[in-house]
Amino acid sequence: MKRFYFSYISEYKFLFIISFVNFLLVYLSTFTKGYGYFIDEFYYIACAVRPAFGYVDHPPLAPLVLTAFQFLFGSSMLSIRILPALAESASVFFTGILTKEIGGGKFSQSLAAICIAACPVIVTFGGFYSMNAYEPLLSVLFLIFAVKMIKENNPGRWILLGIIMGLGLMNKHTFSAFIIAVVLSLLVSGKWKLVLNKWFAAGSAIALLIFLPNIIWEMLNSYPTLEFYRNISSHKNIYTPPLDFLKKQIIDMSPATFPFWVSGAVFLLFSKKVKEYRFLSMLFISLFLIMMLSGNSRPDRLAFVFPAAFAGGAFFFEQVILKYNLKWLKPVLMIFLYAGILITLPIILPYFSYEEVKTYTKLLGLNTEIESGNKPPLPQLLADRIGWEDKFKLVLNAYQSLSDKDKKESIIAAGNYGQAGAIELYGKNYNLPTVVCGHNTYYLWSKDKLHGSIVIELANAGEINGLKNSFDDVTEYPGEYTSPYVTSHENHLKVFICRKPKLPLAELLDRGRFYY
Repeated sequence: MKRFYFSYISEYKFLFIISFVNFLLVYLSTFTKGYGYFIDEFYYIACAVRPAFGYVDHPPLAPLVLTAFQFLFGSSMLSIRILPALAESASVFFTGILTKEIGGGKFSQSLAAICIAACPVIVTFGGFYSMNAYEPLLSVLFLIFAVKMIKENNPGRWILLGIIMGLGLMNKHTFSAFIIAVVLSLLVSGKWKLVLNKWFAAGSAIALLIFLPNIIWEMLNSYPTLEFYRNISSHKNIYTPPLDFLKKQIIDMSPATFPFWVSGAVFLLFSKKVKEYRFLSMLFISLFLIMMLSGNSRPDRLAFVFPAAFAGGAFFFEQVILKYNLKWLKPVLMIFLYAGILITLPIILPYFSYEEVKTYTKLLGLNTEIESGNKPPLPQLLADRIGWEDKFKLVLNAYQSLSDKDKKESIIAAGNYGQAGAIELYGKNYNLPTVVCGHNTYYLWSKDKLHGSIVIELANAGEINGLKNSFDDVTEYPGEYTSPYVTSHENHLKVFICRKPKLPLAELLDRGRFYY
């Protein structure tokens, strides 16, 4: 067994080195001072301490993984950030393996791995904990075993593929689009005998069985995720015209990788060398066109399919180098790709000061608005790591200013899941009262935790009139959180001590519910 492991490491040492360098690049950003948890990490930690088979805005796999991990290693940033960095680095490694499976040599395997390591969107996934870090890994594993199934003409591979399908669905509902596109691509490319059989039915049944707990949770909770998807489609996502979508993909996936995914799609579609794996090109092109025509603005929605194109592109460039004896081109291509990621590094990982990032963002002319209404001076993925402890301290100070009698009658209300999660996480050693919130799954958690007659509300300074419509007595606690670097909804925050509610707290919570 030891000999096998040593042999495996020796054979793929170049992929291990590329993956390890990628891990260090991503994980070491966690040590930069001035940046804290990303807003979504507070929510994932909150989900992890409340393990369930579903949540309003995502399936349960990522939180459940974090539940087990937190039990062993805690929930510090340095701890939980290991998981996404490892998952993203594993995606880099297995993209190289996918390239080998379609016939690529060691250089093309390395080149494909570097392509993934040089993608700003995918590198960003590795920089904070979320379900997004696992999606590229699950998709590339699925493609590897789909290719093996074709090579071996072995439909029995659907058993393992079914497990990956189930895990993918339990990680992210949109993985269903990937599954459907793969199956249709296999059928259109002539691999129908590998699909229309009992093994595919068995694999699908396994996937459904794995996914079933989430379906049951949705049924028991009146399908809140459907409302969530309707809301983000209508109000959160920004419509992007097809040409703008193409430009955005080139930028977000790095202009340096553009020649590789375009050539990969064409090579896999037309080359006789890889005609057995034509489905990879059909998969990439079909999903790309669907996303482009739908006007989707989120670059991460397509990231999970890029390993297919990069494998083909790297193989293509390797063939060109071999045919024309262009050995000098090998280091040039690698340097070109790494140069691309280094250029984007200041805006995707927290390595630089706020002002440096702001200046660089302005220099690039980058549009930071990826969600409707949020256009901070820094890219949102960095802006949403700023100021959380300061906001918590405002709430803590307001709570500690109350008499012991009032403290017993108090609950804390937050405007979104990031604020609620931050207050819970930072406040776990301060004996704070219940934290309630109407945002996504926090609404479900809060329904049975309403008590007392005093609400300590963290809210935007301009919301005082709305609070006065809900409470007879609203006192503004001294102090305000402001920052020129954060999003508008996380700026100018104050704490209001609200007494004598005009309506039952349950009704006020219902009015503040938003799945978004």
